[in-house]
Amino acid sequence: MRTPDDKRVTLTFYSYPTKRLTMRWKAKVTFEPGSVDDSLATVTLVDGEETPVPRAWFEVAGQRIDIRDGRGELRCGDFVKGKHETPIWVHRKGMLPIPGALTFE
Repeated sequence: MRTPDDKRVTLTFYSYPTKRLTMRWKAKVTFEPGSVDDSLATVTLVDGEETPVPRAWFEVAGQRIDIRDGRGELRCGDFVKGKHETPIWVHRKGMLPIPGALTFE
């Protein structure tokens, strides 16, 4: 894997709608310019009120990314390896897991 040397690539994922905004989520996976398999992508996670999620697991590309204070990291090669895995979830203690999907902004 290699991203363009002159472009940052960001994938945005949204949860399926829920009644409570605090249960909704938005995750962004950002690959910096020139990222390769061993580079780390930044993952940010906020709830439906745009508040960083304090503690969670973001499940994407066959990986469970540990989120603390709205941030986590994912090795780019692991993302590519699991790109055909379809489950996309956010798991938070004391809450039901909420599924989501890739979107375009």
